[in-house]
Formats: sequence, structure tokens, C-alpha cells
Amino acid sequence: KMKMIHNYIGIAICIISLQAVSVMRAEAVPVSFGDNHYDFIQVSDPFTGSNNTWATAKTAAAASVYNSVNGHLATITSQEENDFLIGLVTTTFTGFNGAWLGGNYQGWLDGPEASKTFSEVGGYTNWNQVEPNNSGLMYMSIGTSTPNTGSAGKGKWLDDSGIQGLPEGPDPVIGYFVEYEDTATVPEPATMLMLGTGLIGLAGVRRKFKK
Repeated sequence: KMKMIHNYIGIAICIISLQAVSVMRAEAVPVSFGDNHYDFIQVSDPFTGSNNTWATAKTAAAASVYNSVNGHLATITSQEENDFLIGLVTTTFTGFNGAWLGGNYQGWLDGPEASKTFSEVGGYTNWNQVEPNNSGLMYMSIGTSTPNTGSAGKGKWLDDSGIQGLPEGPDPVIGYFVEYEDTATVPEPATMLMLGTGLIGLAGVRRKFKK
């Protein structure tokens, strides 16, 4: 009877651990694209001032950690990557809203592409109509309307105006995109712990049956 109980306990541990791994993967954020992971962070409602500056977003992104990798404000080098990022915004923001990216009107300022012009990293850009026009820091339109292009401007880039780096009236930025480099093949520590527990339980079951 004791052997049967131990067998059932081992099987139960294995099943529960594997189910936990499955749930964690299903709910895992950030989300992978290519070799990297990304996340959209909503900070506040529009026009809130200094708590959502470009510099604050850059600092927060750098302090964010996923799979032991620190993040940075997202840099975009293809239309596929741009489309993926806008797909992370699952909330419908009515009107004109934006999310900071890791660049400005000339090129990228964060991540591996920092200090490089757009042409130096493949030449991809996705500026909205008449943009860039203020020699400012970059954000992506994530709302239902964008100046000059309406709803067709969602996912387009703009550079901010006025006091640059602040989400003021002309530039209602409400969040930012974070990118984590080369994280697609790095196992999550918690996931590995759960998987290891399950395998230990399964190994125990196999030893019991061999006896």
C-alpha cells in the first residue's frame, strides 16, 4: 500500500508541475518575437506630466528584467516588428495617444542600435505623414486617431514637440514599449524550477516501479 501511495504522489507531483509550467507559459509576458521579447507598459492617462517622460520611461525600461536580461526602450528595424508591437496594445485608446520608443528624429538612442542612424541599421522607418517635424524624441501612435492620417496612423511614428520628452498637450504619450534582447532561448528560472520538480517526481515514480 505504501508503494502505491508513493507512486500516486510522484505522478501527482509530475502532473501538477507540468500543468503549472503550461499555465505560466500561457500567461507569460513579455511576448516573444524573433529572438527577443517585448512588452507594452501603460503608465498613465494623457497629459499627466513628469511621471511619463521619455527619460523616465528609458530608466524604467532599463530597470525591467525578464529572464535575467535588462530591457530597453524598443527599437524597430522592420515592418513585421512594428506590426507586432502595435499588436501588443490590446486596450482601445480612443483618440490620439502614444507610447515612447527608443529613438528620436535622427535615429536610435537606446539598446544595441543606440547612437546609430536609421540607415545604419537597415534604413527602416515608419513615420506618420509630415513627421518627423519637430526634431524631437520618438513615440508610436497607439490610439484610434492620429494627426494628419486619422485611424490609418495607428502604428506610425511621431517626434514630440514643445518641451521634448514630456507627454504634454500636443503629444499625449501614455506608456512605452520595452524590448529584451536575445531572450527567446533563455528558459525562465521559475519554469525550470517547476519542470525540474516534475522530472524529479517522475524519476521517483520510475524507481518505485522498477522495484
